[in-house]
Amino acid sequence: MKHLFFVAMALLLFSGCTYKNEALNLESYKAEYQGPLSRDKKIVYLRTVKDLRAKKNIIGYVDQKSTNTIYFYSNENFAEKYTEGLGYALNLAGFNTNASTNEANLVVEVAIKDIEIVYNDKNFDANLKGEIEIEVVVRKGDEVITQNFRQKGSKWIAPSYSSKDLEPFLYTLFADSIDQIVARLTRM
Repeated sequence: MKHLFFVAMALLLFSGCTYKNEALNLESYKAEYQGPLSRDKKIVYLRTVKDLRAKKNIIGYVDQKSTNTIYFYSNENFAEKYTEGLGYALNLAGFNTNASTNEANLVVEVAIKDIEIVYNDKNFDANLKGEIEIEVVVRKGDEVITQNFRQKGSKWIAPSYSSKDLEPFLYTLFADSIDQIVARLTRM
């Protein structure tokens, strides 16, 4: 009976102290684009948005001196979210996106190369840092232009090891990177 009691207490102790990390869900892009507008109603065809990251469900980690790494997770399809947000922002900037490849002045391909958010509980200033790396290939007639975008950000958040707490921060990086790409396309 003593052994059963100790097993029950150990089970209670260990199950009560486990860490549960919920996966992050990213909101859809809202009407936030306030950058420059396209001077002439250019036609843009968004051919593809690809997520080239090796581990698509890991978006970052907690920087700590421990052998067990705590990762931040997301089950979002970032390529799909980026396609939706970029299309919406292009329309807000005055581009016509309802066209085929043959009609378009600009044919755009986007590759999400990296999303990394690092939380560090050792700082009292910016303890959360993030970066989204995007490659954009624009075909303008026979000309091919490749541009790389790195959207960086940092802020202080209350101590947390949950992916859910990163949603507003990741959304800001996400929206800012879309705005940066659309602003650059208005100058082409």
